Amino acid sequence: DLGATAFAWSCALGGMAADILAAGPAITLSHRHVFGIKADVKNNVHYAEETQIIYPAGTNTVLWLADQKQQKFFQGPEGAEGITCLAVNSTKRYLAVAERCLEGAIVTVFDLVTTKKRKTLSTTVALPECDAPEFVCVAFSSDNKFLLTQTGPSPSGKHDWTLIYWMWDKARPMNTIQVSNSQGSPVRECSFNPTDSSIVAVVGDGIFKFYQLKDGFKALPTTPPKTQSFLSHAWLSDDKMLACCENGDIMLFDNSGEFMATLGSSPGEPRSATCVLPFSKGFITGGDDGYIRVFEKSEDPKEIYRKTKTISLDSGSTTGVRGLALSPSEEVIAVTTSTAQLYQYSLLGQDLLKAEEAPHFEPVLTPFHTGAILGMDVCTRKPLVVTCGIDKSVRVWNYIEKTCELCKFFNEEAYSVAFHPSGFHLIIGFSDKLRLMNLLMEDMRTYKDIPIKACREVRFSNGGQYFAAVHATTIQVYKTYTCEPIETLRGHNQKVRSIAWTADDSMIVSTGIDGAVYEYNVLHEGKRVGQDFVLKGTSFSCVLVYTDPSTAVNTMYVVGSDRSLREVCNGQPQKKIEAGTTLGQIVLSNSAKTLFAAVAEPDAPAAVRCYKFPLDGYYNEFSCHSAPVTRIRVTFDDYFLFTCSEDGCLFIFDVRKKDRVASKRDKENVLPPADEILVTRTFLDEKQGQLLELERQVEELSNQIEFQLRHRESFHKEEMVELEEKYTQEIDQERTKYDILREERNDAEMEADENMKTLAELHAKQTQDLEASFQNKMMIEVGRYQKLAAERESVHKFWENQHRDLMERHNKTVTERKSEFEAKQQEDKRAIQRIMEEKRLAEEVHQETMKQLEQDTDREIEELKEEKELRLKAEKDDKVRLRGMSGIHKRNHEDLKRLMTKKEEELRQYQEEARKKQDRIDQLEKEKAHNLKEIQERDKQIGDKEGKIYDLKKQNQELEKFKFVLDYKIKELKAQIDPKSEAIAEMMKQIQAMDSDLEDYHRKNKQLQVNIQQLQSKQKSLQEEIISQRKRMLESQTIIKRFKNDLHECVQFIQEPKLLKESAQRLYQKYVPNGIKKQELDADIQQEYNRQRDYLEKSVESLKRKLLKDSDVHRQDNTRILQENVQLIREINDLRREIDYLKRERQQQKLNVSKLKKSSGKSASSTQASMMDPNETREVEANKTHLEELRRGIENQMSLREGYVARHSAGSDNSEA
Repeated sequence: DLGATAFAWSCALGGMAADILAAGPAITLSHRHVFGIKADVKNNVHYAEETQIIYPAGTNTVLWLADQKQQKFFQGPEGAEGITCLAVNSTKRYLAVAERCLEGAIVTVFDLVTTKKRKTLSTTVALPECDAPEFVCVAFSSDNKFLLTQTGPSPSGKHDWTLIYWMWDKARPMNTIQVSNSQGSPVRECSFNPTDSSIVAVVGDGIFKFYQLKDGFKALPTTPPKTQSFLSHAWLSDDKMLACCENGDIMLFDNSGEFMATLGSSPGEPRSATCVLPFSKGFITGGDDGYIRVFEKSEDPKEIYRKTKTISLDSGSTTGVRGLALSPSEEVIAVTTSTAQLYQYSLLGQDLLKAEEAPHFEPVLTPFHTGAILGMDVCTRKPLVVTCGIDKSVRVWNYIEKTCELCKFFNEEAYSVAFHPSGFHLIIGFSDKLRLMNLLMEDMRTYKDIPIKACREVRFSNGGQYFAAVHATTIQVYKTYTCEPIETLRGHNQKVRSIAWTADDSMIVSTGIDGAVYEYNVLHEGKRVGQDFVLKGTSFSCVLVYTDPSTAVNTMYVVGSDRSLREVCNGQPQKKIEAGTTLGQIVLSNSAKTLFAAVAEPDAPAAVRCYKFPLDGYYNEFSCHSAPVTRIRVTFDDYFLFTCSEDGCLFIFDVRKKDRVASKRDKENVLPPADEILVTRTFLDEKQGQLLELERQVEELSNQIEFQLRHRESFHKEEMVELEEKYTQEIDQERTKYDILREERNDAEMEADENMKTLAELHAKQTQDLEASFQNKMMIEVGRYQKLAAERESVHKFWENQHRDLMERHNKTVTERKSEFEAKQQEDKRAIQRIMEEKRLAEEVHQETMKQLEQDTDREIEELKEEKELRLKAEKDDKVRLRGMSGIHKRNHEDLKRLMTKKEEELRQYQEEARKKQDRIDQLEKEKAHNLKEIQERDKQIGDKEGKIYDLKKQNQELEKFKFVLDYKIKELKAQIDPKSEAIAEMMKQIQAMDSDLEDYHRKNKQLQVNIQQLQSKQKSLQEEIISQRKRMLESQTIIKRFKNDLHECVQFIQEPKLLKESAQRLYQKYVPNGIKKQELDADIQQEYNRQRDYLEKSVESLKRKLLKDSDVHRQDNTRILQENVQLIREINDLRREIDYLKRERQQQKLNVSKLKKSSGKSASSTQASMMDPNETREVEANKTHLEELRRGIENQMSLREGYVARHSAGSDNSEA
């Protein structure tokens, strides 16, 4: 019965699964938040989006969503021992996380959108025998199809520094190659060529290589200037590659690895460019010296990139830059440092290279611990947790808001810390004393020092009334509020490592390096209770105590170097659970359902385990830290778990219970976190004083700003007046230019019209000639067309007859071929029937032959079997003999193989050197041929230029002859023109003086306009004030009317005192909400205000009347002066036209002189000069008379202007009086 059997098996399997689930812990952990970063990871910061940053923390990779204040975690595979490097593809879609693993290095590719794992790549897939445990660098190709991984050194030394080329979406390795040199120098980075994914580059200590994947990896020739230790490299936006050297030099290479230049702006300091980041304008570098340097493209061809900005991370410290990332908008830089900090530098949309203000780096989340965290404790009444570390700081974190509430640095490191349940007090153990401190709003203030040196464990009691501190081998118990010592607990032979209070604070349990677990009764003189448990040879690191509510029996749980979790009751071991690893810290949930344990294996990642309580051995494990855990704590309500480690990270977990069902009543009964803070009277007084000082500063600044605005307004008004004057002058100049250009345009139009008429006549004549020739050609072409048509008709008839004959012959041939095909088909059918009959007979013969062959074959097989068995026995004997010989030959073969490999390497080196020398020879030959060709071209050019020089010398001699004649004529003409030029210059000076007077009038007009505008603005402000007063008056009348109505309603209750009182109170509350303000208006002030207002109104009226009169006078004078200027400008234009006419005549005379020189010689030129003298004399006389008339007109204008100025000055004196 198969159905019943299958059903029974399924029921059994289901029951087993249910039992396993029931046996396992009912609590799971989920990552909530982490404070810290893993600084020793290559490329440990990236941007996924503008507000999303990726960085490693512990054994996880974190995606920080700044806009949501939330973290997403990417966990690696089991067995991984820590992250070594990160990479994000160009589209910010995929994340590659490389992790160390003893079986072989691992790379996990995650999808950043879905946060799911896409592929896992391992060196054992590419090279099954590869034992390299880590990847030192990972890189995506530009098309996101391929992934490049660079392994580190391998334990066996056979697969050191192997480069693996992956098609990652199919988890298929394309090829591998060892890229280090013969000395085994380390490789730092690898990358793809952004334009060709088949080309890859690797850099390292003395290593700079390019490879191309083409039927395997092939090395490409590169030419670095000299052997350097390269720390980092990057591909720039113009397809050039940048390489940073250990000595501080920055080298530039082209797309194929050819060396171009060493940047002159390189830092030049050792390890000053350990990481480099390209961006659109250039690149950014960061180094161990703590400086970030920005380089931008330079317009100077000698300096390709120039250093434009140097930003210091932290002056006066040795903080080094470990990683750089730039947001997609290139507005924010993310920086990771050697001190395990993550900063960002906001550019705020301004030019990255030209910001002059001091750089301000802000933490991306909060400042983190640098180095190991030694102590931690959690508060009961507040959502706070406190930590201390070797960086000499104590930090208080808010795990709900995910912020650092307070951070204080001390002169020495703190070994331990304890948080009072109220959240107001801390105890911190230093090397010299134990300090009790109050946790204030913005500070930690010591209020008591206890002389306990190097206290590494201190704990408050659950109620907070006591605290216990470890002093070497003793435990001292004090009262919290009086600091009085209660007991000193002794018994341990070596240092105490851990203490714990019972739930009722009556007893303390302790354990230490001596392997002992003791139980003390604090209320009875600190006596030890029950039997002692001592396990010699074991060092315990943590202890906790659980009190059974039903039996009131205390049970201790300890962990230590024996890799087990032990349960001890009354000094007797009860259970021992093998952990398989060293557990360093344990804590029990307050519901007593789960025990949390943290792994503390040296130099190994640390995970957190959840054991079901009571213990049965089953647990769940969650990876988090990359170093041993130092402390573990759980909140009072079991909602959150905290772990800190030597890696400097603080992990916060959400504790999720499968059976947790919180009712509405339970939620209402939960005590909310306390929000009280502790402050001092001095702090409040200082804040009050600061507030008053700030108010005073605000008032001063407002007054200063108001004064600056008034000053700026007056300055702008002056500038406006100056600009208006300037633009007026420019407009006048442009008008003059416009008139000149308009006249030139008219002349050009007239000349163009004449040319157009000439061209139209010529065009009409050419058109007639073309029409006549075209008619003649048409007659000839018509005759040719008729002749060709007749020939075409005859040819067409001939081809029709020939086509008819061909069709008749074709039909006849088809009929004959068809009859032949039918006869042949009948014959083929008969042949097929005959062949089928022969086939049947052949098959019968074949069957009979097969039977006989099978019988003969069986007999032969038996004979051969006997023979082969005998030969096999002999072969086995020979095999034993040959195996010994094979071992000898194998050893010889290995020796020869090693020798052959060495010789091949030497041969490869010789071939490489020969190839380089041959390439150099070829290059020099090309340069030689090019230089010879260039020399020939230069010789040819020199010959041509010498011929041109000879021709030019001959022309120069002829021109020298003409020059002598022309110089003489020019001197005579200049002697005639000079008097005219002097007269024109004198008139121009007079015109300029008149223009300056006109400008003065314009300036005075502008000033009067400004005064008018100011008076108008004052008038407008007074009108607005009147309107606002009217509005207030209307509002007051409305309120009075409403008050009368309400008062009338109130009077209706005059006969009922109680109702009258209530109505009067409501009336008071309605109309007097803020009480009555006593205001008294001074009658003298009002009278003075009215008097000044009347005076100002009268002044405005008088100024308006005066302005109207002055404007009329100015308008008349301006009109008259403009008319006179127009007449003068016309006369000046006429003079300019006459000067231009004289210049053209002078040029014409020069041309005539040159022509006469060629034709008749010197005699004709002298005759022509004598003929032109009378005309020129008449023109000079006419110009002199005209200039005299202009001079008299200008003198009349000057006299009129002087009279006007005198009248205007007399009028202004009267107005001032």
